[in-house]
Amino acid sequence: MTELTIDQEIEQLKKITRQDGAHKYALAQYELALIYQLGKNKIEQAEYYYQLVEQNDNPRVYADAQLQLGQIYQFDKGYIEHAEHYYQLVEKNDNHQAYADAQLLVGQIYQYHKNNIEQAEHYYQLVEKNDNPQAYAVSQYQLGQIYQYHKNNIEQAEHYYQLVEKNDNPQAYAVSQYQLGQIYQYHKNNIEQAEHYYQLVEKNDDLKAYTRAQFNLGIIHSDDPQLASKYYLQACDSNEAWVASLANLELGNIAYFSKIDLDLQTAKYYYQKVTYASLLFEAYITAQVMLALLNSGHNHLFENIEEYNDQVIDPINKIRELTVDIQKQLLVDFKLDKTLSEQQQQFERSVAHYTKPGVLFNLLKNEPSDFRLNVVDFMNDPTENQLLSNWLGIKSDTNNDIKSFLASFSFNHNSLNQFRLYGNENNIVGSSVSIVFDQQFFGSDADRSINNDSINFLNQNLTTKLTANTDILNKVEKDTEIVKDNDTTPLHPLSLFRCVYFDPETNYISIAKRNLYSFYLEHKSCDPEVINSKWQKYLDLLDEENKISDIRKLLKEIRKQIKKLKNNKRIQVISNLDQLISLALMPISCLIKHAAFEDEDECRIIYITHIADEKIQAPHDYASANSLFINYAKIEEYIDKIYLGPQCQPYHRLWITNHVRKSNNNSIKVIQSEMPLR
Repeated sequence: MTELTIDQEIEQLKKITRQDGAHKYALAQYELALIYQLGKNKIEQAEYYYQLVEQNDNPRVYADAQLQLGQIYQFDKGYIEHAEHYYQLVEKNDNHQAYADAQLLVGQIYQYHKNNIEQAEHYYQLVEKNDNPQAYAVSQYQLGQIYQYHKNNIEQAEHYYQLVEKNDNPQAYAVSQYQLGQIYQYHKNNIEQAEHYYQLVEKNDDLKAYTRAQFNLGIIHSDDPQLASKYYLQACDSNEAWVASLANLELGNIAYFSKIDLDLQTAKYYYQKVTYASLLFEAYITAQVMLALLNSGHNHLFENIEEYNDQVIDPINKIRELTVDIQKQLLVDFKLDKTLSEQQQQFERSVAHYTKPGVLFNLLKNEPSDFRLNVVDFMNDPTENQLLSNWLGIKSDTNNDIKSFLASFSFNHNSLNQFRLYGNENNIVGSSVSIVFDQQFFGSDADRSINNDSINFLNQNLTTKLTANTDILNKVEKDTEIVKDNDTTPLHPLSLFRCVYFDPETNYISIAKRNLYSFYLEHKSCDPEVINSKWQKYLDLLDEENKISDIRKLLKEIRKQIKKLKNNKRIQVISNLDQLISLALMPISCLIKHAAFEDEDECRIIYITHIADEKIQAPHDYASANSLFINYAKIEEYIDKIYLGPQCQPYHRLWITNHVRKSNNNSIKVIQSEMPLR
């Protein structure tokens, strides 16, 4: 008998109606949904057919359909509230297995999306082994995570990890054994028991947990270079770059400091395999310094690793820590007044991007395009990125493979000076537009500003899509290809940082903020005394004076650490010292601007990454070949207002207004700037 194709199977299933029986009809709709979801990758069609399954027709299939709808909204559409709604419709009496899966997923929603640990624990406790051993194993692991990292109850965490059995869920078992090893290594100081648990983690069950376990076994046996090397080599086979990098660093250090490798080629080999990531900053600079010493012939500048860390690595790492402290001071969180529940009452609730009408046209109407972050190297004034390094006496390296991409905004939405300077078309001064974005266009996690392939294991969960185990999935796997993730997907959301305005000659410092005139424009009907009162409250909430004081102290300490490094004649043979210091400063180097630009009150989103990042795109036409960019997001749903520059051309005004009216997007206001321009 010839096996049907997916399309033929669809046609057969569509012929089944309620007249064929409610039970059979419900099963047909569910199978159609599965085919569209997994075989055709048509989520909307899948959702349609899942919705046709009614509880009275087939309670068991209905429960499976609600579970799948929840996963569509959680994993494909990102609507957490809708996902929870569907999970809650799954009843235990209808389908024990689906009910257990649903409780697990609701628990993960409360743990990782709603940050409600007590509710997460409640749902995990509802998952019973008799209903679904696989979901039960994951729930026990998640409970262990809660007690280990949120409630700091190590004994209870150990209890839950011990309940995870390999026969129930090999992956959950592997990560649980790894966590037990961590508990005994770092909390109970029982190295033998820690080693026992690490040895139980098998490669086929979970590669991440296995390679991390091997790495920790290397640490445990650090007094035996040969045995430690064995474990570190196994950790190198990781699908996480940061684990492999740390393992390669340790292998390099063993080869260098143990004197086993006399020509040090082995050490060089391993140091070269240590890659850059934000969590690996110290490891990366360690490897780079060692490579510089090896390449320059200064093979034995340091006798031991402690001396090496004290004189080189610790000061550079300190510079990085101070830099991150400054970056945190500059984060724009759009909630200066924590007592307000309404975002529209906040003083900083939106920012503007000045650009050409032609760019806005592409962003709204031409397919549309994504808002872009551009590489700093090709900015109109690339020297502005060197202001800080020049003041600190650091030579910047334009050939560095680590690049910064950014997009600029202003706290002042209707600025004559910026209409004159930015986004003019056909050499007509003031013909630009100001796109005002609401806070949803930006993120709140500053760490995302640096591309970091590594994932902090301590906060990782086992959330995965739970797919039904039916015969139809075999047909789907035969007739379709696996679609790989597209690494050119937009970056949204990234955090917004305000710029620091600095004059190296006078040491003058200020930070970007709204100007007083913007308050007068916003509150035209109010008396000056009321407006000035609002302005003063804004300054108090911004805490500008203390922020500037802290930034000044941090910059001073950074300069002190750099002088310490520069004055150490012994380490002047390290040829890439300036490059590594520049790397430490990179999170703020694009945020320090000359005080002469203070009136722009600029803020920026920044993305720091390796030049080989697959998200980086190049233009297709030769005329634009002097640019690299990264897609950020589609913009229309995040626009609050569009200001038309004082000399914005009538045809530009016409199509912008037409687009907003036709799109029925009443939330976007188009405003003609009345700034005087001759």
